[in-house]
Amino acid sequence: MNKREFINSLVLEVESGKIKTLGIYGHGASGKSTFAQDLYQALDSAKVNLLETDPYITSNRHLVVPKETPNQKVTACLPVAHELVSLERDILALKAGMDILTIAEPWKTSEVLSGAKPILIVEGMSVGFLPKELFDTTICFYTDEETELKRRLARDTTVRNRDASFILASQQMRRQQYLQYYRETESRADVLVDQSDDKFNIKTNKHYIEEKNKKICSSFMLNFEIRSNKKTVSFEKFKKSCQIPCNSRGFVLFYYGAVNYSLSFDARGCDTLGCIATQRASVFLWS
Repeated sequence: MNKREFINSLVLEVESGKIKTLGIYGHGASGKSTFAQDLYQALDSAKVNLLETDPYITSNRHLVVPKETPNQKVTACLPVAHELVSLERDILALKAGMDILTIAEPWKTSEVLSGAKPILIVEGMSVGFLPKELFDTTICFYTDEETELKRRLARDTTVRNRDASFILASQQMRRQQYLQYYRETESRADVLVDQSDDKFNIKTNKHYIEEKNKKICSSFMLNFEIRSNKKTVSFEKFKKSCQIPCNSRGFVLFYYGAVNYSLSFDARGCDTLGCIATQRASVFLWS
Protein backbone atom coordinates (compact mmCIF):
# COMPACT_ATOMS: atom_id res chain seq x y z
CA MET A 1 0.00 0.00 0.00
CA ASN A 2 1.44 3.36 -1.00
CA LYS A 3 0.97 6.69 0.75
CA ARG A 4 -2.06 7.80 -1.23
CA GLU A 5 -3.82 4.47 -0.73
CA PHE A 6 -3.11 4.60 3.00
CA ILE A 7 -4.51 8.13 3.25
CA ASN A 8 -7.62 7.03 1.35
CA SER A 9 -8.14 4.12 3.75
CA LEU A 10 -7.85 6.47 6.74
CA VAL A 11 -10.33 8.89 5.14
CA LEU A 12 -12.83 6.04 4.86
CA GLU A 13 -12.33 5.10 8.52
CA VAL A 14 -12.71 8.70 9.63
CA GLU A 15 -15.82 9.30 7.53
CA SER A 16 -17.39 6.07 8.80
CA GLY A 17 -16.87 7.18 12.41
CA LYS A 18 -14.34 4.47 13.28
CA ILE A 19 -11.63 7.07 13.91
CA LYS A 20 -12.48 10.34 15.67
CA THR A 21 -9.16 11.11 17.35
CA LEU A 22 -5.94 10.23 15.49
CA GLY A 23 -2.41 10.60 16.84
CA ILE A 24 0.51 10.98 14.43
CA TYR A 25 4.07 11.08 15.76
CA GLY A 26 7.71 10.18 15.12
CA HIS A 27 11.21 11.55 15.52
CA GLY A 28 12.36 14.75 13.83
CA ALA A 29 12.23 14.78 10.01
CA SER A 30 10.46 11.41 9.91
CA GLY A 31 7.71 12.72 7.62
CA LYS A 32 4.91 12.93 10.19
CA SER A 33 4.02 16.60 9.62
CA THR A 34 3.85 16.25 5.84
CA PHE A 35 1.64 13.17 6.17
CA ALA A 36 -0.64 14.88 8.69
CA GLN A 37 -1.09 17.85 6.36
CA ASP A 38 -1.83 15.57 3.40
CA LEU A 39 -4.43 13.69 5.42
CA TYR A 40 -5.97 16.92 6.69
CA GLN A 41 -6.26 18.24 3.13
CA ALA A 42 -8.01 15.01 2.08
CA LEU A 43 -10.70 15.48 4.74
CA ASP A 44 -13.49 18.02 5.15
CA SER A 45 -11.87 20.95 6.96
CA ALA A 46 -15.28 21.93 8.34
CA LYS A 47 -15.26 18.73 10.41
CA VAL A 48 -11.57 18.28 11.30
CA ASN A 49 -9.14 20.00 13.67
CA LEU A 50 -5.38 19.61 13.24
CA LEU A 51 -3.53 20.22 16.49
CA GLU A 52 0.23 20.53 16.00
CA THR A 53 2.19 19.82 19.17
CA ASP A 54 5.52 21.56 18.46
CA PRO A 55 4.40 24.65 20.47
CA TYR A 56 4.06 22.35 23.51
CA ILE A 57 7.83 21.71 23.47
CA THR A 58 9.10 23.87 26.30
CA SER A 59 11.55 26.69 25.68
CA ASN A 60 13.26 26.12 29.06
CA ARG A 61 15.01 22.89 28.08
CA HIS A 62 18.39 24.50 28.74
CA LEU A 63 17.66 24.33 32.47
CA VAL A 64 17.98 20.52 32.52
CA VAL A 65 20.38 17.96 31.05
CA PRO A 66 20.07 14.23 30.34
CA LYS A 67 21.28 12.24 33.37
CA GLU A 68 23.21 9.71 31.27
CA THR A 69 24.81 12.39 29.06
CA PRO A 70 25.14 15.60 31.10
CA ASN A 71 27.26 17.21 28.37
CA GLN A 72 24.31 17.18 25.95
CA LYS A 73 21.32 19.49 25.78
CA VAL A 74 17.82 18.08 26.07
CA THR A 75 16.13 17.47 22.72
CA ALA A 76 12.47 16.74 22.04
CA CYS A 77 13.29 13.03 22.30
CA LEU A 78 12.93 13.31 26.09
CA PRO A 79 9.50 13.62 27.73
CA VAL A 80 10.75 16.37 30.05
CA ALA A 81 10.97 18.63 27.00
CA HIS A 82 7.18 18.56 26.49
CA GLU A 83 4.35 20.35 28.27
CA LEU A 84 2.30 17.15 28.32
CA VAL A 85 -0.22 18.17 31.00
CA SER A 86 -1.31 21.23 29.02
CA LEU A 87 -1.44 19.26 25.79
CA GLU A 88 -3.58 16.51 27.29
CA ARG A 89 -5.90 19.15 28.76
CA ASP A 90 -6.38 20.77 25.34
CA ILE A 91 -7.02 17.42 23.63
CA LEU A 92 -9.64 16.50 26.23
CA ALA A 93 -11.22 19.94 25.87
CA LEU A 94 -11.60 19.55 22.10
CA LYS A 95 -12.98 16.03 22.51
CA ALA A 96 -15.50 17.40 25.02
CA GLY A 97 -16.69 20.00 22.51
CA MET A 98 -14.85 23.04 23.89
CA ASP A 99 -12.84 25.51 21.82
CA ILE A 100 -9.15 26.10 22.50
CA LEU A 101 -6.69 28.85 21.54
CA THR A 102 -3.45 27.36 20.22
CA ILE A 103 -0.02 28.58 21.34
CA ALA A 104 1.59 31.20 19.10
CA GLU A 105 5.13 30.59 17.84
CA PRO A 106 7.42 32.57 15.50
CA TRP A 107 6.67 30.11 12.71
CA LYS A 108 2.90 29.81 13.37
CA THR A 109 0.29 32.27 14.56
CA SER A 110 -2.24 31.39 17.24
CA GLU A 111 -5.68 30.21 16.13
CA VAL A 112 -8.94 29.01 17.62
CA LEU A 113 -9.75 25.32 17.16
CA SER A 114 -13.46 24.64 17.32
CA GLY A 115 -14.74 21.99 19.68
CA ALA A 116 -17.77 21.60 17.43
CA LYS A 117 -15.65 19.71 14.90
CA PRO A 118 -16.00 15.97 15.56
CA ILE A 119 -12.63 14.85 14.18
CA LEU A 120 -9.25 15.61 15.77
CA ILE A 121 -5.79 14.94 14.34
CA VAL A 122 -2.95 15.48 16.81
CA GLU A 123 0.50 15.62 15.22
CA GLY A 124 3.99 15.90 16.68
CA MET A 125 6.62 14.20 18.80
CA SER A 126 4.65 14.89 21.99
CA VAL A 127 2.01 12.34 20.94
CA GLY A 128 4.48 9.53 21.64
CA PHE A 129 4.53 10.41 25.35
CA LEU A 130 0.77 10.79 25.81
CA PRO A 131 -1.60 8.09 27.14
CA LYS A 132 -2.63 5.88 24.25
CA GLU A 133 -6.22 5.91 25.51
CA LEU A 134 -6.58 9.48 24.22
CA PHE A 135 -6.61 8.22 20.63
CA ASP A 136 -8.63 5.81 18.56
CA THR A 137 -5.58 5.09 16.39
CA THR A 138 -1.92 6.11 16.48
CA ILE A 139 0.55 6.15 13.60
CA CYS A 140 4.31 6.45 14.13
CA PHE A 141 6.82 7.44 11.45
CA TYR A 142 10.56 6.81 11.42
CA THR A 143 13.52 6.88 9.02
CA ASP A 144 17.14 5.84 8.95
CA GLU A 145 19.80 8.34 10.01
CA GLU A 146 20.85 9.29 6.47
CA THR A 147 17.32 10.21 5.43
CA GLU A 148 16.74 12.17 8.62
CA LEU A 149 19.90 14.23 8.13
CA LYS A 150 19.08 14.94 4.48
CA ARG A 151 15.63 16.17 5.40
CA ARG A 152 16.86 18.27 8.32
CA LEU A 153 19.41 20.00 6.11
CA ALA A 154 16.79 20.78 3.49
CA ARG A 155 14.12 21.91 5.96
CA ASP A 156 15.99 23.64 8.78
CA THR A 157 18.24 25.77 6.57
CA THR A 158 15.30 27.15 4.55
CA VAL A 159 12.29 27.11 6.89
CA ARG A 160 13.98 27.57 10.27
CA ASN A 161 16.99 29.64 9.15
CA ARG A 162 19.52 27.40 10.86
CA ASP A 163 23.14 27.01 9.88
CA ALA A 164 24.07 23.81 8.09
CA SER A 165 27.19 23.36 10.22
CA PHE A 166 25.06 23.41 13.38
CA ILE A 167 22.73 20.77 11.94
CA LEU A 168 25.64 18.51 11.05
CA ALA A 169 27.26 18.97 14.47
CA SER A 170 24.05 18.20 16.38
CA GLN A 171 22.91 15.22 14.31
CA GLN A 172 24.83 12.57 16.24
CA MET A 173 23.48 13.84 19.57
CA ARG A 174 19.92 13.96 18.27
CA ARG A 175 20.13 10.45 16.87
CA GLN A 176 21.66 9.12 20.07
CA GLN A 177 18.84 10.56 22.17
CA TYR A 178 16.27 9.19 19.73
CA LEU A 179 17.69 5.69 20.08
CA GLN A 180 17.96 5.95 23.86
CA TYR A 181 14.73 7.72 24.78
CA TYR A 182 12.26 7.98 21.91
CA ARG A 183 12.45 4.82 19.84
CA GLU A 184 10.66 2.83 22.54
CA THR A 185 7.50 4.87 21.85
CA GLU A 186 7.27 3.17 18.45
CA SER A 187 6.20 -0.09 20.11
CA ARG A 188 3.03 1.58 21.37
CA ALA A 189 1.82 2.75 17.96
CA ASP A 190 -0.96 0.96 16.11
CA VAL A 191 0.82 1.42 12.78
CA LEU A 192 4.49 2.01 11.99
CA VAL A 193 5.57 3.71 8.77
CA ASP A 194 9.19 3.45 7.61
CA GLN A 195 10.16 6.33 5.31
CA SER A 196 13.85 5.51 4.98
CA ASP A 197 15.28 6.40 1.56
CA ASP A 198 12.13 8.49 1.02
CA LYS A 199 10.04 5.35 0.57
CA PHE A 200 6.71 4.58 2.25
CA ASN A 201 6.60 1.17 3.91
CA ILE A 202 3.81 0.30 6.32
CA LYS A 203 4.88 -2.04 9.10
CA THR A 204 1.84 -2.89 11.20
CA ASN A 205 2.74 -3.23 14.86
CA LYS A 206 2.76 -6.90 15.95
CA HIS A 207 1.35 -6.01 19.37
CA TYR A 208 -1.46 -4.08 17.69
CA ILE A 209 -2.41 -7.12 15.58
CA GLU A 210 -2.48 -9.40 18.62
CA GLU A 211 -4.64 -7.00 20.65
CA LYS A 212 -7.06 -6.52 17.78
CA ASN A 213 -7.36 -10.27 17.28
CA LYS A 214 -8.06 -10.82 20.99
CA LYS A 215 -10.90 -8.33 20.85
CA ILE A 216 -12.42 -10.12 17.86
CA CYS A 217 -12.05 -13.53 19.50
CA SER A 218 -13.62 -12.36 22.76
CA SER A 219 -16.55 -10.63 21.10
CA PHE A 220 -18.39 -13.82 20.14
CA MET A 221 -21.15 -15.40 22.22
CA LEU A 222 -20.55 -18.71 23.94
CA ASN A 223 -22.79 -20.59 21.55
CA PHE A 224 -20.90 -19.36 18.48
CA GLU A 225 -19.94 -22.00 15.94
CA ILE A 226 -17.56 -21.82 12.99
CA ARG A 227 -18.64 -23.71 9.92
CA SER A 228 -16.00 -24.26 7.28
CA ASN A 229 -15.63 -27.10 4.77
CA LYS A 230 -18.70 -28.81 6.34
CA LYS A 231 -17.02 -28.93 9.75
CA THR A 232 -18.43 -27.45 12.95
CA VAL A 233 -16.13 -26.28 15.72
CA SER A 234 -17.45 -25.56 19.21
CA PHE A 235 -16.79 -22.17 20.77
CA GLU A 236 -14.74 -23.68 23.60
CA LYS A 237 -12.37 -25.31 21.12
CA PHE A 238 -12.26 -22.11 19.11
CA LYS A 239 -11.55 -20.05 22.22
CA LYS A 240 -8.66 -22.34 23.08
CA SER A 241 -7.28 -21.99 19.58
CA CYS A 242 -7.23 -18.20 19.91
CA GLN A 243 -4.43 -18.64 22.42
CA ILE A 244 -2.24 -19.76 19.51
CA PRO A 245 -0.99 -16.49 17.97
CA CYS A 246 -0.99 -17.67 14.36
CA ASN A 247 -4.52 -19.11 14.62
CA SER A 248 -5.71 -15.92 16.28
CA ARG A 249 -4.46 -13.87 13.36
CA GLY A 250 -5.72 -16.43 10.94
CA PHE A 251 -9.24 -16.12 12.23
CA VAL A 252 -9.26 -12.41 11.39
CA LEU A 253 -8.67 -13.25 7.72
CA PHE A 254 -11.19 -16.09 7.82
CA TYR A 255 -13.83 -13.94 9.51
CA TYR A 256 -13.58 -11.16 6.95
CA GLY A 257 -13.61 -13.62 4.05
CA ALA A 258 -10.04 -13.00 2.95
CA VAL A 259 -9.31 -16.74 2.68
CA ASN A 260 -11.41 -19.88 2.29
CA TYR A 261 -9.18 -22.35 4.08
CA SER A 262 -10.56 -24.37 6.96
CA LEU A 263 -9.43 -23.37 10.41
CA SER A 264 -6.73 -25.61 11.81
CA PHE A 265 -6.12 -25.98 15.51
CA ASP A 266 -2.85 -27.82 15.00
CA ALA A 267 0.13 -25.52 15.57
CA ARG A 268 2.64 -28.17 14.59
CA GLY A 269 2.57 -27.65 10.84
CA CYS A 270 3.24 -24.54 8.77
CA ASP A 271 0.45 -25.25 6.28
CA THR A 272 -2.29 -24.10 8.66
CA LEU A 273 -4.40 -21.06 8.02
CA GLY A 274 -2.70 -19.35 10.93
CA CYS A 275 0.74 -19.66 9.38
CA ILE A 276 -0.56 -18.32 6.10
CA ALA A 277 -2.21 -15.44 7.96
CA THR A 278 0.94 -14.65 9.89
CA GLN A 279 2.82 -14.15 6.66
CA ARG A 280 0.17 -11.93 5.12
CA ALA A 281 -1.58 -10.28 8.06
CA SER A 282 -0.32 -6.77 7.41
CA VAL A 283 -1.09 -7.01 3.70
CA PHE A 284 -4.71 -7.91 4.40
CA LEU A 285 -5.35 -5.50 7.24
CA TRP A 286 -4.16 -2.48 5.29
CA SER A 287 -5.21 -3.28 1.74
